[in-house]
Parts: sequence; C-alpha cells; structure tokens
Amino acid sequence: MDPISLQNSTTSNLLRISGLASGIDTDSIVKQLMTAASQPLYELEQQKQWLQWQQEDLQDINTKLLSLRDNTLFKMKLQGTYLAKTVSSNTSIATATAGVNAVNGTYILNVNQLATAATSASDSALNAYTTNSDGSITYNSLILAGTTCTINLNGKQITLGDSSKDWTIKDIVSAINSANTGVNATYDTTTDRLFLITSSTGSNAKIDFSGTDADGLSFLTNTLKLNTSTATGTDASFSFNGVNITTSTNNVTLAGININLTGVGQTNLSVTTDVDTIYNSIKSFVDAYNDVITQINSKLTEERYYDYKPLTDSQKQQMSDNDITLWQQKARSGDLNGNDTLTSIYYSMRNAISGTVTASDGTKMTLSSIGITTGQWYEGGKLYIDDAKLKDAIQNNPQQVMDLFTKITESTTDVNATPGSSQNDGIAARLYYIVNNGINSITQEAGGGQYQLYDNSFLGQQIDDLNQRMSDMQDHLNTLEQQYYDQFTQLETFMAQMNSQSQWLSQQLNG
Repeated sequence: MDPISLQNSTTSNLLRISGLASGIDTDSIVKQLMTAASQPLYELEQQKQWLQWQQEDLQDINTKLLSLRDNTLFKMKLQGTYLAKTVSSNTSIATATAGVNAVNGTYILNVNQLATAATSASDSALNAYTTNSDGSITYNSLILAGTTCTINLNGKQITLGDSSKDWTIKDIVSAINSANTGVNATYDTTTDRLFLITSSTGSNAKIDFSGTDADGLSFLTNTLKLNTSTATGTDASFSFNGVNITTSTNNVTLAGININLTGVGQTNLSVTTDVDTIYNSIKSFVDAYNDVITQINSKLTEERYYDYKPLTDSQKQQMSDNDITLWQQKARSGDLNGNDTLTSIYYSMRNAISGTVTASDGTKMTLSSIGITTGQWYEGGKLYIDDAKLKDAIQNNPQQVMDLFTKITESTTDVNATPGSSQNDGIAARLYYIVNNGINSITQEAGGGQYQLYDNSFLGQQIDDLNQRMSDMQDHLNTLEQQYYDQFTQLETFMAQMNSQSQWLSQQLNG
C-alpha cells in the first residue's frame, strides 16, 4: 500500500471536525504536507520493487538452469546415452532389443522349440451355469454347503467348500488362484470348461495332483472333468551363432541382446547404432541449452529505461490498467542488465560449449566437428545443428561423439578434482559443473534454493533491510501527521477563543 494510503488508513478512524473556527481545510493541508514528507518512503518502496523484480527474474533463470542440469545434462554426461542400439529381426520368430554392451553386427538365431507352460483343461462341459430367460446366467452349485473336499496341487493342500454356502465354479477358481501354487485357474463360459496354466514355463513347470485323496480325485475327474496325470511344460531350444542353448523361458539375454522368442524358424539379428535415438538426445540438449542461453543473454542486454520508476499505489490509482502494464514493462526492463552473476554464468557456458576435447583415439573434437555450430554474434551463442553431419558422426564415429560429451580427464595433480572442472573434460561434463556452480551463485544472490528454508540471500537481506527502514519511516510519518493535526487543533482553539472575545467586545460596544 502507498504510504499516504497507510497514513490515511490510520487517521481515517479519528473523529476530526476541522476549520470550524478558522475556516481552514485542515485535512487538505495535512495531506499535502504528508505527501511531501512521504517522498523518501516512496523512493524506498521503488527500491524494494526493483530488488524484488531482480530476485524474481534471477530465480526464474535458476529454475531453467535446474531443469537443464537435472533433466538434460545429467543424461548427456552418461555414456549410455550414446550407446543406444537397435535390432532388426523377423518378428514372427523373435523380437529383440540391444543393451549398451551389444556389439554391432549380425547374429544368426535358429529356434527349434519355444518354452511353454504346463496346461490342463476340462475335457468336456461342466454344466457350471444356467442361462436365464433374459439372457443372464446363474452359476450352479458344484459343492453344497457343509460339504468339503481336499486336493493337493503342486504339494499344497487346497480345501474346496465350506459350511456356510454352496460353492460355484467362481469360488473354486478363487480358491486355486489364492493358494500360491504357481498355477492359475480360469473358467470360460463359452466352452463351459476350467483351464489351468502355470505362471512359469519350462520343463520344471508342472501341474501335479499327487497326494490327493480318493474324494479329491473323484471331484477333479467327475466334477471338474480334469485329467489328473501330471502335466509339464517344455524348455526352449535354439542356437545362437551356432551355439546350442536350452532355457526354461523364451526371454533370454545373449551378447548384450535381449531376445524374446516368438516362433520356430531362423532369423538374423542385426545390431546397429540407434542413430535416431542418439540424435534426438543431442537435439534435446541443444534445444534446452538454447532456451537457457537465450534467456540469459536477453536479460543481460535488455535496455533499461531510467525515466520509468516502479509505480506507487497512488500513482496506479490515477492510471488505466493498460497504461500501468505498459509502464511496468518499461520500469522492469533491464533489471538484470550487466548482472555480474549472470555474466559469469553466460560466458562460462559459452566457453564450455566452444572448447576442444581430445577423444580416446587422440582426435581433437569440437561441437562443430559433429555439425553443431554457433549462430551469428547477435544471437548470443545460440546453437544450430547440421542434421546430416551430426547423424553421419553418430553412425561412423560413435566413440568420438561419446567422448566429446562425456570424457572425464583423470587428474594426476588433484585427486579430489570435481568431474567437469577441467577444460579437458567432455562438454556435457563441463557444462554440468558450470551450471551447478551457477545455480549456487544465483541462490546466494537471489535465494530460492531447493532446500532453502530461510532467504539469507544478498537480495533477500537488502529487501529485509528496506522493509525495516520503511516500517521505521512509516512510524515517523504517523507521528508527524499527528503533530500536524495537533498544531491545527491548537490553532482552532486559539481562533475559537479570539472569535469568542471578539463577539463579546462587539456586544459590549453595541450595548
């Protein structure tokens, strides 16, 4: 609130009748006197608003730096980002994905047999439900209330039935599934049959009713129409580059390739560098970098309009909303022009981007070596990608591309050196180090850190100091205003006395 508004809010509650004796408009005079006296408070308010704008804009940039560090640079300094592979195959025989350790090449896969689960099913309809006249179904009772039987499935006893209600096929399915035997049961109304299947595959997967007593076997065969002979699954049998392999599952990992067998036959697994995935990662990095560097540069070079000061509340009351918006844009412009912290971050980031990295094969690499160049001088360091050149580098020189971004130089002089602190380190590693330091520097200047409970930043302390000075000055203005009113009240008192004496004298003379 404007200081005049503050002082008016204080005095508006006082019951004053001014000018009765003197005819002076006391309120108007005091208001003019207070407006003049409040000028230093206006200036403090404007200083505070200017600092708050700086703080807000610095914290906004810090948010973008945090996103660049955590969502982009962290990934870009990991070697796995540049080791993405793709695998082509006959998907009717196998589908495959390649891990980072897979070596580019063609592998021959010959599948003789897939791994299967053990299965069992009712050999005829169970008559487990009745169709009603409206088309709905009612499940029939297969076990009457008070009747139970026990079956043994894969070594675990399962009690079917209880004393409280009749059991239908749905209750039987639920009991089997909750017994944790490695066997799953389902009932199909279309065929009116019960189906059992193991949750695992391979020759060790089984459906075994051994140990079930006569009553239980009778229920299995006569009611559920199941074959009580033990059913087993089968192992997968295939060859990989001529090596014969048997596994209990259709999902295997060989030579860094994750293979899912889908059918019988022969196919080639062709492992190649996933150029598109790596390219998209680098492009995302360039986009994120451009977003940050462009914003920092625009704030550093933004024109400042010294004639446009932050508006006070009383000034806003005399302006339209559109005029206020236009004025505030001018007033806020240039709040970070030439800011030392941003300048340091800006040039450090640009130096990191333009630096040279020695790849593991001794090749001197820069971003321009792989088709990433800086725009015109007036674009403030924005990067551009030559798509064809970058994809060619990823395809033909993947190790060099990876080293350019991720290389960490082993320090022989400082074992505690932070990765990225050396100019010989990879670009992503260097940028991560620089951005992390920049985040800390902005937090020290403007606050707003991730785990900061109290704003002890440089700007925060300045704002607190201004708040205290404004509070002290407001107290002074309130006291001064009261003094003015007291003086005018005394004047009214003297004037009233003089008027009274004048009236008395006039009456005496007239008498």
